[in-house]
Amino acid sequence: MTARVETATLRKQIVERFAERLEKYLPSSGELRSWDISTIESALMGDMAATAREVIETRIEADPARVADIKPRCPDCGRALMGLRPEATHRQTLFGPIRFKRLYGYCPVCHRAFSPSGRGVALRSGLL
Repeated sequence: MTARVETATLRKQIVERFAERLEKYLPSSGELRSWDISTIESALMGDMAATAREVIETRIEADPARVADIKPRCPDCGRALMGLRPEATHRQTLFGPIRFKRLYGYCPVCHRAFSPSGRGVALRSGLL
């Protein structure tokens, strides 16, 4: 998303998707599927992991701490970053891969690429 969406709206979208997934286990109408416990467990593991990834991705996207400064600077020399552009990236989590966009730029003095929003994305160590 290009503009920051209100947390309540994002939360509502996740709840709606969760409710859709819940229909296969506890339908609001009609009969229950004839599943055994291991089938239910297996299906739930996949659906819960998908929901967890959505929550993590949405939380990263909605986090106001990730909003980059108007003039992001190099962490090494303090010069303004050039060529700022959003790029898709991914990280591995306990629930599988997550995807999100980060702003990237480069320092014309240090010749290093940098993501100013990266400082606001804290993931479990060892998973990067």
